[in-house]
Amino acid sequence: MAAVVLGLGGWAVAAAVTVRRGRPAPPADASGEGASDAGKLADYQLLLETLDRSNVLLWWARVRRSGSDFQWTFRTPPQTSENPIYRLASLADRGYLWEDDQSLDREMMAENARRALNEGLGSYQHEFRIRSEGAVHWLSEEVLLRSVGPDEWNLAGVIVDVTKRRDAEEARRRTEGQLGQILKGADCLIWHGIVTGDPAGEIHWKMFMPPSVLFRRIFGSDTPPNGQYLWTSEMVEEWEQIKATSRRALREERPDYEQEFRVRGREASFLLHEHVSITRLAPDRWELVGVIIDITARREAELALAAEKERLAVTLESMGEGVVTIDSQGRVLFINRAASDLVQWPSSEAVGRSVVDVCLLRSVKGEAEVSLPIGEVLRGGIAADLPPQTFLRGRSGRMRLVEGRLLPVADPSSRRVGAVLVVRDVTERQRMEEQLQNTAKMESVGLLAGGIAHDFNNILTAILSNLTLLQMEPAGRGEGALLLDQAVRATKRAGDLTLQLLTFAKGGDPVRTAVQLPEIVRESATFAHRGSGVRSEFEMPAGLWAANVDKAQFSQVIQNLVINATQAMPNGGTIRIAASNEHVAPGSRSTLAGGDYVRISVADTGPGIDPEHLPKIFDPYFTTKLQGQGLGLATVFSIVRRHQGHIEVDSVLGRGATFTFWLPAVPAPQAAALPAPSFPSVARGGRVLFMDDELPIRLMAKMLMERMGLEFQEASDGRQAIDLYKAALDSGRRFDLVVMDLTIPGGIGGKEAIATLLQMDPSVRAVVSSGYSSDLAMSDFRKHGFRGMVAKPYDIMQLASVIRSVLAES
Repeated sequence: MAAVVLGLGGWAVAAAVTVRRGRPAPPADASGEGASDAGKLADYQLLLETLDRSNVLLWWARVRRSGSDFQWTFRTPPQTSENPIYRLASLADRGYLWEDDQSLDREMMAENARRALNEGLGSYQHEFRIRSEGAVHWLSEEVLLRSVGPDEWNLAGVIVDVTKRRDAEEARRRTEGQLGQILKGADCLIWHGIVTGDPAGEIHWKMFMPPSVLFRRIFGSDTPPNGQYLWTSEMVEEWEQIKATSRRALREERPDYEQEFRVRGREASFLLHEHVSITRLAPDRWELVGVIIDITARREAELALAAEKERLAVTLESMGEGVVTIDSQGRVLFINRAASDLVQWPSSEAVGRSVVDVCLLRSVKGEAEVSLPIGEVLRGGIAADLPPQTFLRGRSGRMRLVEGRLLPVADPSSRRVGAVLVVRDVTERQRMEEQLQNTAKMESVGLLAGGIAHDFNNILTAILSNLTLLQMEPAGRGEGALLLDQAVRATKRAGDLTLQLLTFAKGGDPVRTAVQLPEIVRESATFAHRGSGVRSEFEMPAGLWAANVDKAQFSQVIQNLVINATQAMPNGGTIRIAASNEHVAPGSRSTLAGGDYVRISVADTGPGIDPEHLPKIFDPYFTTKLQGQGLGLATVFSIVRRHQGHIEVDSVLGRGATFTFWLPAVPAPQAAALPAPSFPSVARGGRVLFMDDELPIRLMAKMLMERMGLEFQEASDGRQAIDLYKAALDSGRRFDLVVMDLTIPGGIGGKEAIATLLQMDPSVRAVVSSGYSSDLAMSDFRKHGFRGMVAKPYDIMQLASVIRSVLAES
């Protein structure tokens, strides 16, 4: 064994190495005697072979302090040229590991060893470079130190070649640098996150995000935000949904997920799309990689395009004209709602079919086929109008009168690629023109009907009043009482007819009173189906509330519904009419206000109503009858609505139809009729001014007032009434009540007269009376200054009751 000792300042190493050819002999044990155990020898040889072929070099050293320097006794295990690190030590045969010029970091290595020895460290580690055969190798060395006496130590070192690792790290650094540059210029945002915990409970995020163009655009800098998450609830309105989406994806073990959300940046708001890939690392640990792109501009463009398309679609769909787009082969490309309704083809079925199969055009004269000149329009590039008086036949055979025009369509290169057919349904317009002509005729009839009804009501008032006066006479209570009752009943029915005549002539708001319905329902229904094979059944329970309705208009509702049901059963059937009391709680029905109602249903046993027709059943002029005008049910609907009621229909094909309507009720019990009428008592001495242009009515009124103990004075028109009232005021004997007819032919009526009387005496008490019960001054008399109203024809009990009520007002 040869030993060489050098100072650390020149970085020389003394080594004791045993060199033999072939396999080295085993080392001596602590006692100096050779090992004789065969097992230990085999283990030693196996260790040497392993070291020869490994990338590890072991060394041992004894170090002693000598002044300011250290003396090293250095040795290595027997090695062969198979050990890659040992081969780097070109002076191994002379006891050295590295030559001075081999070590590129020798000063650093010496300093590390000196510091460890001086400071009594237990170990130290460093990496250094060795040059060999034109290449540079990186070696990692870890040294353990153990003190064996004053200023003396044993050292053991392990050297590993880490060149490949350092090369890989350098390559990684270069790659990361390149990736960083790419990400810095990328208009996207990439993040990496580690999530730990329970997705159903508490989880913890650790996130990394490199700066990028999008990052700077959102945050205004390259500095990532502090905290566990990238976003905050202040930046993202959908913050809770974002967290819930990621939790759900982790909980469901999904490989990825996507979402969109809006972020408020420093200077603007951004719409972002995020795709996140998930890798499960452990039961409670995941790796997430997210890529976020800014889709604000794209979404705005999409929204603008969608808005433009929507505007075009809404425009086309809202047009009353039908629009059909056709290609050069005559196939339907697009059809709007109006056209779809006209041809009775749904858009999904019409598109792709030939336009001549969808739009069947016929001439009014002889119903000859009308062809669309598609070829001529495309070749000539001109528009073509449909011939006048053209019918469009729907899929179900329905015929509609139309006007239309066919126009060519060209692409950006001016090549004609199709046409647009625009058609307009003029059926209703023509019908309206015909109705306007009929209306002009009917206006004169209406004026005549109104005048007849007014005059007839005056006559009926005189008859009815005198009949009821006779009923009060002792002679009227004997054998002729029955005859008088029948005459009174017939007169009242005649009055109902005049009310219907007035409704036909003028229309207007209902004049409502408390009406007992059973008798009116029976009479109106029986009258409406008289002469047919239909029978009626009634269910009118005792205690049915009175309805707050216009008697004549209610009768018209029943008649129209019964007529409609009768026409639906030409071979006979049954109409069942039932009524009941019903209380509607406030807010329980959207169609009715809270309160008490009388509920009436009219059910038939006819064929029922087609579900397609149910939504239009109350539309004016809608009818499925060849001779119908489509006004009966529309009139019913209008009357019920004017009474603040509601009507609805229910039908099953083959099982009939049921119309149900609700009318406001008067729940208070009605006073029982007395066997012999008597006047309500009033204070005697009251003065009444009675104005009417009919002498018989004034004579009746005089008799009535005298029986009631009232002082009576009459006037034939409004001017005379005003003069009499003024004279009474001037004399200090004012009238307690004024009863005025609403209309005076050729003179001042009650509506004009009351305005003058109110100026003279704001406390005037007046009652209006008229045969025009549909006039607004009758339906809303208090708004016009009257205290009461009595519609002609009336009997004396009605008039007496109104007079008593008004006189009783303070």
